[in-house]
Amino acid sequence: MNQRILFSALILFTLVLQSCSSYVNKIFWVGGFKTECSAGAGKMQCLNVNRSESLDNPNWENFYTNIKNFEFEEGYLQKIKVKETKLEENKVPADASSLEYKLIKVLDKQKDIRTELNGEWTLIKLNDAPLNRMVAIPTMTINLSNNLVSANGGCNNFRGRIQSLTSSKISLGAVAGTKRACIKKNIEPEFIKALNSIATYQIKGETLIFYNENGNKILDFIRGQGNKPNSRLHDIWITTRINQNPINRMSPVPRLEINLSEMKIMGNDGCNDFTGEIEEVSTKQLKIVNIASTNKMCRNMETAQSFNKALNQVYYYKLDGLNLILFNNENKEVLAFLKGD
Repeated sequence: MNQRILFSALILFTLVLQSCSSYVNKIFWVGGFKTECSAGAGKMQCLNVNRSESLDNPNWENFYTNIKNFEFEEGYLQKIKVKETKLEENKVPADASSLEYKLIKVLDKQKDIRTELNGEWTLIKLNDAPLNRMVAIPTMTINLSNNLVSANGGCNNFRGRIQSLTSSKISLGAVAGTKRACIKKNIEPEFIKALNSIATYQIKGETLIFYNENGNKILDFIRGQGNKPNSRLHDIWITTRINQNPINRMSPVPRLEINLSEMKIMGNDGCNDFTGEIEEVSTKQLKIVNIASTNKMCRNMETAQSFNKALNQVYYYKLDGLNLILFNNENKEVLAFLKGD
């Protein structure tokens, strides 16, 4: 009788031991964006996980299954504790994971700076030097969902795969693209050489800066959301600042009218009437050429001269409510306006 009880207890203990060994608790990080991955016969958006508890040297990888009770939040890193259960073979669906995950607790949550890379960017500096206004300006699009960087060097389209990405480091595969002959003057060779050399990055507001492995600044971009200009730019604007200095109210105030339909500008600098042509305009960029004006002399020419000099330096714009701010190619404010009507 005692042997039978002992034998039953041994079997029960073995079953309990097997049951306990079928799951384990784990801690890892979930990234703030999903990436396209292949699962079975099709494609899906996978979570990205770093199986280390530390983010000092993360190794991000696709996570091909769901985590029960876990809520993914784009733009945020989440450190989670999960229960990992190994399923019995006869309970695993076809093309599914043999492991099941269930959230136990969210241990930490913080901003995923990498998600701010997503989107379209326009180059403003190459090798820490302002760009020549007369050349075609390179642009770049970063798509973290596909781990791709695509760019236009001013003539040809290029693309490269993001091989690794942390909150400060980035590694690209070889950047390659089309090879058509370029008629317009461009800086494409230098741009692509720099793009192939990026190692770290920093985001400051609307500016993205890339550095090489020696820590030298090689590419500066400003954020853009496409090539379509903001329709609010088409208006009459009254000058409020020139080179960040308030307008002298004792002299006539310069006025600017922007006509996107005809791609022209016109106005008065406080003394003379002027006209000009809009050569290029996008979400951020505004290039004005062929500015001409009347030649009459006025008692106070200081404001008019400062305005004209600043207008010839305009390269970018920003709309903020009823205010229009114009910047030069070094991203410094040269003119500020208030909506005129």
